[in-house]
Amino acid sequence: MDMFLVPIFLSGVLGGAGTGLLGVFIVGMRMPFVGVCISHAAMAGAVFGLLVGWPEQLCALAVAAGATIILGTIPPGRTRMDINTAMGVLFPLTMGLTFLGIGLMSGPRTEVLGLLWGSLLFVDNRDVLLIGATTATLIAFSVVFAKEMRAILFSRFLAAATGVHQQLVYMLFLVMCGLVLTVNLHTVGGLMIFALLANPAAAALQLARGYRSVCFAAGTLGALSAVGGLMFAWGLDLPAGACIVLVSTALFLVALGVRRIGNRLGWGE
Repeated sequence: MDMFLVPIFLSGVLGGAGTGLLGVFIVGMRMPFVGVCISHAAMAGAVFGLLVGWPEQLCALAVAAGATIILGTIPPGRTRMDINTAMGVLFPLTMGLTFLGIGLMSGPRTEVLGLLWGSLLFVDNRDVLLIGATTATLIAFSVVFAKEMRAILFSRFLAAATGVHQQLVYMLFLVMCGLVLTVNLHTVGGLMIFALLANPAAAALQLARGYRSVCFAAGTLGALSAVGGLMFAWGLDLPAGACIVLVSTALFLVALGVRRIGNRLGWGE
């Protein structure tokens, strides 16, 4: 493999595995829109970082952190302002800020387009290290807080009633969302990363059972989605994010087909 491609595919493997694993929790909590909301917050921060000449990744992380704090402080069961309502307000706000920032820019906007759609041009060894460290942190979180996350996935109310510090763990989970989504903006793109969160996790739930098995399957399918999409993007000179979306969707459809065939043959429920 050309040495130029090594960081690109390493970032795909690590980033795909991280987003796939993160998707298990997001899909399991039945709140997939949180990934869209936080990723667009990070994208808005990155765009304004580019606009004012500040480090874009730090700006992206700061805005994503702000969004996670807002979402994390909303207690479950609120009727006037629940988390879905808050995400419904934050999402168009961050989208509007993103495109406002793009409109205020002058000159070439290649790097901004990379943030939107994903680009192979901006991935380097530093990105690989950052994505790898973030993915390792997410794996550690999923292991250390496995008991708490299983309880929260079942019900935040029951988790709190049984003595689980669900508010703290839930806030840490949202922080992990912000970290993972921010460091993967360049590879997948802010408009496309939702598919890499939802599709591998949804496919894993078709193929595996149990917390560990689903987490492993989702991480593996996420890595395959990213690497397969990057290969198509590189070979055909297409946007990386779009190709990753298509590959991850194809893998989900295959998993769905396998599950249905298995049910007909009596392999599962």
